[in-house]
Amino acid sequence: MPPSIVAAQHVQAAFLYNFVKFAEWPPEAVAPNDPLTLCVLGDEAVRSELEQSVKGHKIAEHSLNVIRSTVDGALRSCHLLYVTGLDRRRLSELIARLKDAPVFTVSDFDSFASLGGVAQLFLESGKMRFAINPASALCARLRISSKLLILAKLAKDEAESER
Repeated sequence: MPPSIVAAQHVQAAFLYNFVKFAEWPPEAVAPNDPLTLCVLGDEAVRSELEQSVKGHKIAEHSLNVIRSTVDGALRSCHLLYVTGLDRRRLSELIARLKDAPVFTVSDFDSFASLGGVAQLFLESGKMRFAINPASALCARLRISSKLLILAKLAKDEAESER
């Protein structure tokens, strides 16, 4: 694999890890000392890189488990879900399925955050950046640190933008 692709996967994994570090889930979504489940759907290389990145790390009292997911899997049990490789229709269906679930959804799909995802990774001037949809985070009952929000491009739902 070309070094630029490996570097991109490493950077994506680092973003995912930091999203988890700067987010809080509602008490009913994660009990004290329970692990946080980080799910990856569609990119085995990012899953592997994320697994290496979090190995031996804890966030607060929570260990971190990285698992491979499928579209039909138990996605509502994920605390963070990174999705790639789906078309717009399937992503919209997935977002609708998770609408009220406390899942920090992330994708590199163009306009993912405006479709209702919580965070979107994108390239800008050759650098990895991210957008956050605060309304989606609120709907998922996630608290996102201002330290993360200040670095993000803020996104709105498409329906909200059209008003």
